[in-house]
Amino acid sequence: MVDYAEWLYDDVQKNRLVLETNDSQLARRNYLRSLSAFYDLILSNLRETTAKILADEFEISGMWKIHEIYPLLDEVARLSENGQLKLDVNKLPFLSLVAYTLKTYAKQVKFDKEVLSDHRWKAFCETVKIRHRITHPKYHSEIEITNDELKTIDDGWAWWNDILEQLREAHYKKMVGE
Repeated sequence: MVDYAEWLYDDVQKNRLVLETNDSQLARRNYLRSLSAFYDLILSNLRETTAKILADEFEISGMWKIHEIYPLLDEVARLSENGQLKLDVNKLPFLSLVAYTLKTYAKQVKFDKEVLSDHRWKAFCETVKIRHRITHPKYHSEIEITNDELKTIDDGWAWWNDILEQLREAHYKKMVGE
């Protein structure tokens, strides 16, 4: 089976190398697009992991709090007028979903720091706005990524890597300590 996370991570690294060796607007946009795809995939994996941890905890404690798992699901349930179960894509805003997933995961693995307190979280948020702008431009100038924006994108990427590494370490410590 293909490891899609590794594949997309390689895309990020290759696009960053292209950017460093031949800086252009195309290279900047490709770098940002590859980062966005990587973020989406890793968030999906983290949502699944977090939902499983919550389900395991709730099963052990005997107290189900489905509302905490619900936002982590890829699909949301609705009922038709005749009582048929229908599934729709979960369309929660990306940044809200990132924040909820990270906070929920951090709580479950006993991570003792605030996951969104780092100033680079704001850079990550700005990166998402930049990505949205270049994907849905209204004006020609909106497809360009400035030097300052490129630094913001890199700061957001550094935050992402750091917080995920810290959370992985906390999860490992929790598992070893149990």
